[in-house]
Amino acid sequence: MVRWRVIVRCCACSVWLFASSVHAAHWSFSPVVRPQVPEVRDAGRVRTPVDYFIQRVLERNDLSLGAEADRATLIRRVAFDLTGLPPTPDEIAAFLDDAAPDAFERMVERYLASPHYGERWGRHWLDVAGYADSNGYFHADTDRPLAYRYRDWVIRAVNADKPYDRFITEQIAGDELAGFAPGANVTPDVAELLIATHYLRNAPDGTDVSDGNDNERQTDRIRVLEGTLQVAASGLLGLTVQCARCHDHKFDPIRQVEYYRMQAVFSTAYTPDPKRWLKTAQRVVTMATHDEIEAHRKQNEPIDREIAAFRASLDGFAKPLRDRLIAERLEALDTPTREALVQARNVEEKQRTDEQKALIEKHEAIFNTEDDALAKRFDEFDTLRKSIDAKIKALEAKRPPPLPQISCLVEHHAEALPHHLLVRGVHTDRGEVVEPGVPAVLCTPGNRYQVPERPEGQVHAGRRSAFAQWLVSPENPLVARVMVNRIWQHHVGRGLVETPGNFGQSGLPPSHPELLDYLASEFVRRGWSVKAMHRLILRSRVYQQSSALHEAAYAIDPDNRLYWRFSPYRLDAESIRDAALSVAGELDRRFAGPYTPTGRGGDGRVTVDPAHDGARRRSVYLQQRRTQPLSFLELFDGSRMEPNCIRREVSTVALQSLTLLNDAFIHRRAAAFAQRVLNRAAPNDHDRLTLAFTLAASRPPDAAERAATRAFLRDQRKIYADRDDAELRVWTDGCQMILAGNAFLYVE
Repeated sequence: MVRWRVIVRCCACSVWLFASSVHAAHWSFSPVVRPQVPEVRDAGRVRTPVDYFIQRVLERNDLSLGAEADRATLIRRVAFDLTGLPPTPDEIAAFLDDAAPDAFERMVERYLASPHYGERWGRHWLDVAGYADSNGYFHADTDRPLAYRYRDWVIRAVNADKPYDRFITEQIAGDELAGFAPGANVTPDVAELLIATHYLRNAPDGTDVSDGNDNERQTDRIRVLEGTLQVAASGLLGLTVQCARCHDHKFDPIRQVEYYRMQAVFSTAYTPDPKRWLKTAQRVVTMATHDEIEAHRKQNEPIDREIAAFRASLDGFAKPLRDRLIAERLEALDTPTREALVQARNVEEKQRTDEQKALIEKHEAIFNTEDDALAKRFDEFDTLRKSIDAKIKALEAKRPPPLPQISCLVEHHAEALPHHLLVRGVHTDRGEVVEPGVPAVLCTPGNRYQVPERPEGQVHAGRRSAFAQWLVSPENPLVARVMVNRIWQHHVGRGLVETPGNFGQSGLPPSHPELLDYLASEFVRRGWSVKAMHRLILRSRVYQQSSALHEAAYAIDPDNRLYWRFSPYRLDAESIRDAALSVAGELDRRFAGPYTPTGRGGDGRVTVDPAHDGARRRSVYLQQRRTQPLSFLELFDGSRMEPNCIRREVSTVALQSLTLLNDAFIHRRAAAFAQRVLNRAAPNDHDRLTLAFTLAASRPPDAAERAATRAFLRDQRKIYADRDDAELRVWTDGCQMILAGNAFLYVE
């Protein structure tokens, strides 16, 4: 199929589209076909089916899989990959001493069973889902106080290895799976499904603070729908569908009408119609049954009555005092002004003359009789108010805790409004009405998007559950491929497709297409289990290779695109912060709950108050503001949600090293790290250095590292020779240098 286009400027893509053709035939739109495991010349190099695919390509290029990494390297690699934290010295010792043939497999299982696994791999999904604790509307960026429930749901689901097809379905259509209608009972099981739908609330949404004209407010509403579709398409399908907002896609066989058909899947819950639009603060559901809500109301009812009675008595006592205070103030005016002012106040506001309005405005302070003004003038009122305030405070303390709420996406109207294509993507230029649908190129005879008839009395249209069913069908050519590519990317540093958010014609082709399809088919065959894919990849010789550089192989494949060695990588932003806390013995391992707030200081940096109770929690629990990411995480390439983050880029800049030398967070960790080493190791440099490097690098220092660190310690001892705490300061500096070094920052 070929389509020709005229020259036009695309408002969504900001590029010029010249006359060009698009061919539907493309590898990513073809069905996943499970390939045969290939034969290789050197079978002694391989261990799993994954290895055969890699080894065959290596042999074609006169290369081969490398030697296996040592055990200390492997446990550090696995620990960071699966939990984002370094292994403890006890874990390292246990693995090094385990001579059983399945020692590696059992070590992997221990980390897969760790609750920290969900925090690590949940963070990966939160990037893809565009999770944030704020709405992201320019500088307003208002708070999303309930978003954390979705973050915690993701972590729980990942820890439980919820099958990926179910994981997706619940996020797309959890309310439909529950058969939920507004006002229905919200049991714990229903609550779990509703929380999952916050996935569709993650896109930036500034409709709470839109302050423009009607057209601008309409634009803000439509942009939420566009962002929601972009998050779903890039994260689940690996497609850049937003280009089709203004015209048929330049590269991929996605028509403009198909883009708006996909929007229509969500429009029954996210209708841009101003009469139906719910702002972010309104998209909440109380997490309770009718009986629980009624019981809660009855508990509050007598408290409300007593408080109302106290306030009424105070108002009754205050009324004559207010009149008296006004009279006293009026007496201070001359007679003509006083009489004119009283006369103006007695005239209805709409009928006052301009002179009367000006007079009242000039003497506005006379009529200010708020409680503070009364208390200042009348001691008896001040005494009574303090007494009543104390009684109200005591009553408020007796209230039951408020019922929990869920931020979610549910449908409120049984009748769907028509959804329109927008001509050239212009929000005010509505074109033809479109029905919900998906790109035809991704459909097969056995997997077409079909919305069932709506049963009588059912509120939801069933559009999203039908979409989820279409997504997770084994016949969908993209969903399994996109996910296994992401898993591979997080384990070996780059995806088999290096453009994980673009599997289309403008993206890069897979380096090992047969391996990609083998993994995709295996993913489905193993019940969409992500943990099963970890086991398959981690058991491979590809993953367990040494990172040692071989000149001959480097000359042939300098970028290691063929996987002849394990590519060393720098820890991501969260792992650097979390590992520093772990090495220092300070990591707060509490799970779940509201975020730890961050704030911008006078120097412009966004930090966490070290005195806050949650300041040492894992980074996934810190406030994720779109416009104010934590400066430390941002510097080390933390995720930026625009609207989501499919792949993080890794930079190396001078500010990173300067931060590790000067940042107060690192200084505090270094001091605690040093104290830990001094408390646990024998009082000699050799044993202390061994422990310090084992904590930070998962191995003892090599000869060069030991010599360099000892020389540094000697120099620092000269500097601090006159201080009582000299040894602690010496080791604090030494531990900071270890935290700033490659042995801590990199995984080999």
